[in-house]
Amino acid sequence: MIEIIPKPPRKLPAWQNILFYSSLAVFLMIFSSYFILDHFINNFSKELEQLEETLAREKTKEEISLEQEIFSYQKKINAFSILIKNHLFTSNAFTFLEETCHPKVQFSQLSLNSPDRTVLLSGEAEDFTALGQQLAILQDESGVENLNLSNISIGKQGKIDFTLKLSLNSQFFQK
Repeated sequence: MIEIIPKPPRKLPAWQNILFYSSLAVFLMIFSSYFILDHFINNFSKELEQLEETLAREKTKEEISLEQEIFSYQKKINAFSILIKNHLFTSNAFTFLEETCHPKVQFSQLSLNSPDRTVLLSGEAEDFTALGQQLAILQDESGVENLNLSNISIGKQGKIDFTLKLSLNSQFFQK
C-alpha cells in the first residue's frame, strides 16, 4: 500500500536527544582538552629544557667563591651556636651568694669549679649562731645539693673561721 497522505515526521524520545547532545558535548570537551594539554606540555618541556641548560652550565668563579664564603659563615654560625648552647653562666654564683649571705658572715675567698658544679668558700662568722643560721639558709636553697662544712677554727678577734664546700644542681649555671 502506498500512502498518499503525508505523515508528520516521527519525534525522537527525549532521552535520545539528551544522550546525543551530552555525547556531543563530551566529544567537544575531549577534543579541546587534547589541544589545551598539548599546548601546556610544549610550554613545560621548553621551560624544563631552559632549566636543564641553566643547571648544566658551569658555575662562574664568582658563584664558587660566594658559595665557599657562605659555607664558611655557616660553619662559624654553627660553631658559635654550640658555644652559646654549652655556655655556663658562672656569674649566677655571685648573685646566689649575694642573696643568701647572712649579715654576720663574711666570705673572704671563693673558688668556683663550674664543670664539677662545686663552690669552695672560705670566710668568717661573728659567732657559731650566725654560722649555724648561714648553714640553714644554704640548706634550704633549691640550688644546693650538698653542703660540707670544714676547717672550723676560732680566728682573730674571736670570730669563727670556716670553709664551706657547696655542690650545686645541674641547672644552677644555666641561664
